[in-house]
Amino acid sequence: MLLRKLKLNKISIFLFVVIGLIFIQALLMAPQEISPSEIRRAKQIAEKEKAEKEAEAQKNPVEAPKRKAVEQKMVGVHLVENSNNSKGWELHADEATGSSDELWVLKKVKVEFFNENESSFVVSGDVGEINGQTKNMVIRGQVVTQSSNGYQFETNDLKYVADDKELVSDSPVSMLGPDDKNGAGFKLTGNGFKIDLVSNKMYIESNIEASKMMDNKNFHVTSNSAEFSNKSQEALFSGSVKMSFDKTKVTAPQAFFKYSEKQKALQSILLKDQVVLKDEGKSAVCQQLLMNLIEDTMTLSGHPKVQMGEDEIQGEEIVFLEGGKKVKINKVKIDSKKLQ
Repeated sequence: MLLRKLKLNKISIFLFVVIGLIFIQALLMAPQEISPSEIRRAKQIAEKEKAEKEAEAQKNPVEAPKRKAVEQKMVGVHLVENSNNSKGWELHADEATGSSDELWVLKKVKVEFFNENESSFVVSGDVGEINGQTKNMVIRGQVVTQSSNGYQFETNDLKYVADDKELVSDSPVSMLGPDDKNGAGFKLTGNGFKIDLVSNKMYIESNIEASKMMDNKNFHVTSNSAEFSNKSQEALFSGSVKMSFDKTKVTAPQAFFKYSEKQKALQSILLKDQVVLKDEGKSAVCQQLLMNLIEDTMTLSGHPKVQMGEDEIQGEEIVFLEGGKKVKINKVKIDSKKLQ
């Protein structure tokens, strides 16, 4: 009897466990009611997660697999670039190494740039790079740039920016101006170099120092910047201009140099705005000073005042002749302590 009772208890326990499991499963699988607010909340969370994924994808786009570049090598390279039915530049190189992505490395490169189908500048260097798609170039290693009217520039590197039609360099630059009847042209040094191929102008951007021998006398100029023209041999020095010629010293914000094609020499220098002149035995201030180097005269205008010893001379215009040995004054006014 005891054994039978024990078996019944085991069966009862087993049945109780099975019924409990069935009851729990029924509870878990029973449908639950979800409120509209919970539905909207779940939808908002899903939309937010989707937007975050899209924003992340835009920040980090999946790059298309790059095609494998095929190296090529050419000897005796000659390239010509044309735009708007006119020649832009013509390139020669001893050797070119590149690939199918159109980036080429050049050796012993020379590029001739054109303006209105006429040669304007020739650039040569030891090595170079050219992007076949953008047409941008970099030339390095003792880069020499020559203008069609005789200016020569040397830099360590030079970049051609195709979209801007400019040649630019941030490196130190040295310049040699065209020769004239007095011999070699101006020797100039500075920092930063730019050529505008459209306007045919050349710019040196800072720390200008230039010198030249004229009539066996040293002519020296310093300024903040300088501008030269490939159409004429004119030059503009700007910013804290300081000039010295023999015993004459002049300071001004700006100095414009004009050359004479007929005389083949520097013809005149025009200085403007708060001009100060100091010479042996005299000093002067004016708004404009014109130095005619061929005629050897200096003309002061714009409220000129000249101090010679104790005498102060004023007039509408004061002209120094024969290198300052003679003075010509229009509407003179002399204030002399000796006459008092």
